[in-house]
Amino acid sequence: MSARGRVVILGGLIEGKLDPTESLSDKIFSCLLCEACKNICPLGIDIPEIIYSGRKRLRSSFSRGRFLRKVVRLSIRRMDTAFLILRFLRKLLYQPLYRSRRLSYIPPITQKPFKNTYRLLRNKKPKGRVALFVGCSVNYFYPSLAEALIGILTKKNYEVVILRGEVCCGAPLRSMGLEEETLSLARRNVELFKNIKAVAVLSLCPTCTMVIRTWYPSLTGEGIPNIMDVNEFFTRYEGIDALRIGPRVITYHDPCHLSYGLRIREEPRRILQGIEGIRFVEMKDSMDCCGFGGLFSILFKELSRDIGRKKIESIKRTGADTVVTSCPGCIMQLDDLRRWTKTDIDIMHIVEVIDEAMNGQEML
Repeated sequence: MSARGRVVILGGLIEGKLDPTESLSDKIFSCLLCEACKNICPLGIDIPEIIYSGRKRLRSSFSRGRFLRKVVRLSIRRMDTAFLILRFLRKLLYQPLYRSRRLSYIPPITQKPFKNTYRLLRNKKPKGRVALFVGCSVNYFYPSLAEALIGILTKKNYEVVILRGEVCCGAPLRSMGLEEETLSLARRNVELFKNIKAVAVLSLCPTCTMVIRTWYPSLTGEGIPNIMDVNEFFTRYEGIDALRIGPRVITYHDPCHLSYGLRIREEPRRILQGIEGIRFVEMKDSMDCCGFGGLFSILFKELSRDIGRKKIESIKRTGADTVVTSCPGCIMQLDDLRRWTKTDIDIMHIVEVIDEAMNGQEML
């Protein structure tokens, strides 16, 4: 189950030395797709791409994921309807099944998707226009993150654009071996964003940013110009300084697709260390995965929680009262782990910290 082991398994499958069994499929689909192996392979082999190729080949043999694959394939075409149904089911059945550990954690689902709420926020004296790639998790689970980002951008005198035709970036589908469906979504997003005149297209989700920046050009031949993570934008293009926040002891958890996929590590730390009132404490294992891995946390729930418990222990050892990250998926996982381990700690996205500091600055 190491990166090298999985590559050897897939080599044996391609050469006809191994059969596509359920056990073999489990080995390939249990990869977290964190991208860590990609950067340390001495031969420069793109191991994640080999895993995705293997999943496409093995998807019919992976019986554990058969039902979820069908659900993802169907729901992706009618996301608003699918989440309306999920919201109803969560209200009806979720709590007893979650307490019995039969279900993974599902955060409360917003009554109205974020993208259906905003379209264009003008500014009297705009210094530029910024578009948001909202992403599914922010759109349906964490609209407050997008609202915080909009608050920051408007205070910085930017116009903000939200395009309602945006669809899923495709990461959940490709993780299930659905390459054709991923390509279809990528083409729709590229067509929607390619003519947008914006200084940046910002995402609050590192997975969305990584997928658009690294997958789309190879899948479609085109990308979305100026796509970037919020940490990039605020450190390299805009700057966040002279801010103050109430006293907090903060540690930072590195999302895998931000640190490994996009190689963005120092930027969030510079932001946090630059805000007055924060005492920043480095976590020893900050780049270790929290165990979320998208659909991995549903398909391999116990393994996901075992990985996550180690992360919670690392957080507790820092003595911090707040853990900050830059990924909605990590927030979802850490919130689940906090509940199960009864850990008393605040969990925040970095835009929430910036927004709180900017609002606090106004009140001084």
